[in-house]
Amino acid sequence: MTSSTPLRAEHAATELDRLGTKCLALVTEWVSQGQDSRTLAAPWPDASSFRSSIDVCVPEEGVSENTLFAKIRAILHNSVNPWTHRFLEKLYSAPAVISIMGDLLLGVMNASVHVFSASPILTMIEEQCAAALCERVGYTAADADGLCMPGGAASNTFAVQTALSQLFGGVYRHGGVCALVDAYTQHKGRIGRGARPAILVSADAHFSLSRAALAAGLGTDAVVPIAVDKHGKMDTSELVRVCLEMEQEPAHTRGVPMMICATSGTTVLGAFDDLCTIAHICRRFACWMHVDASWGGAMVFLPSDAPARACRLDGLQEANSITINPHKLLGVTHQCSFLLVKNKLVLQVASLTEDAGYLFHDASTSSSVSSSSPSSSSSQPPRPLVNDMAAKTLGCGRRGDALKLYLVWLRYGTHGLSEHIQHGLYMAQLILARIEQTPTLELGPLAKPLFLQICFRPRFGGPDATRRMHAKLKASGQYVVDYAPVHEMGDFMRLVVHPTTPLHVYEALIDTLGDMVDSTL
Repeated sequence: MTSSTPLRAEHAATELDRLGTKCLALVTEWVSQGQDSRTLAAPWPDASSFRSSIDVCVPEEGVSENTLFAKIRAILHNSVNPWTHRFLEKLYSAPAVISIMGDLLLGVMNASVHVFSASPILTMIEEQCAAALCERVGYTAADADGLCMPGGAASNTFAVQTALSQLFGGVYRHGGVCALVDAYTQHKGRIGRGARPAILVSADAHFSLSRAALAAGLGTDAVVPIAVDKHGKMDTSELVRVCLEMEQEPAHTRGVPMMICATSGTTVLGAFDDLCTIAHICRRFACWMHVDASWGGAMVFLPSDAPARACRLDGLQEANSITINPHKLLGVTHQCSFLLVKNKLVLQVASLTEDAGYLFHDASTSSSVSSSSPSSSSSQPPRPLVNDMAAKTLGCGRRGDALKLYLVWLRYGTHGLSEHIQHGLYMAQLILARIEQTPTLELGPLAKPLFLQICFRPRFGGPDATRRMHAKLKASGQYVVDYAPVHEMGDFMRLVVHPTTPLHVYEALIDTLGDMVDSTL
């Protein structure tokens, strides 16, 4: 047996200086290469050929440093390169450099933001970011709260679990779905399947809501899709009709309305549901209102009286809970999502920590958020909070991902992030006009008002022309753009407008796609 572990064979600072310098050089080289117009955005033709060409086996013995860095270089150069600004397939793009620094800091600290004693400054930063976001959405700062979560799906799932936990005095916390069904039967006269809580969502809602229902023990059948209009917005008249039908029939097979989930920025069209009307419907039917604003929630960085914000997010402050993903539109590295709640008491789950005395020592004590925030000079009244962040969640280990948003917010400020989003909206209009002027392309349904997605397809070539265009573009590796079925109208290319992507990239892409539409497509 050796006298020490191989992981401590060298002083950490010395090893970090040597290895870190080499790694940073490789990273900088890769980013710089990405900014070369000749670099492919996705350097492989298909998944099967890629898998067969790359060796990622792990060794029995450690490799030399030269081999190690050769592997690191190969990992970078065999990855999608967002720094080309031609990776336009997803709702995220190349991150802000300062957010990358945040990842480095988190790695060095290796802290878990579960108890205050293990990560005091990261706890305070998360509290501040949550408080500032609550202020941006229009919540009363003293009453609201929020948590950083590992992705929008996790935020949506916790929103469903939180909503269920508030019903009938919290019987779900200990008795689960069975206890809720019993309560609906005893207190509301529901019968059989009619006593199961249901989640009503837009037909264009993100699939994570079905996953959330599954994770909460409701099953995916508990998710009731509501039709959308031609612009992708939830039909609120249909929502009322379905709620009335479910409420009036005690044995309704879809259950009883428990939560209505609105979407602010749908995945394909970028549509924003009518939050004011949905808030009224939620009050009428005593439903929890959740807003999945994973994509469009970044609009809260616009001034509250800005028309572009008001026409999309008016009524957001009425929601019981909101999901926002800074890792999408705000240039924060993956992952960074927040679940915000209007009433901080719904996150007080200290009673669930009584069996974890080895971890939670002061979950019932309070701390205060200072009056300053990273967003502006506006004050936030002190808010009593649970010191240990994991006492508010159903998990334990937690990465301090709020730090990455905090650094981006510090560097650019609320005004800078507002200008970033406004620039994206301006670009979307220019790109739309460019597509309209391309005779071989036809527009698909669009959100109204237009957000940051534009759907279009070949004007000629038949029903499979979009998929053939997509395959041809993908094979080139120069651009990465996704396609999606839209409202039973067939497939459309979905172009995501990223504010950091130069306009000339979109112009060149549209010209390329327009030229593809010929007899050989």
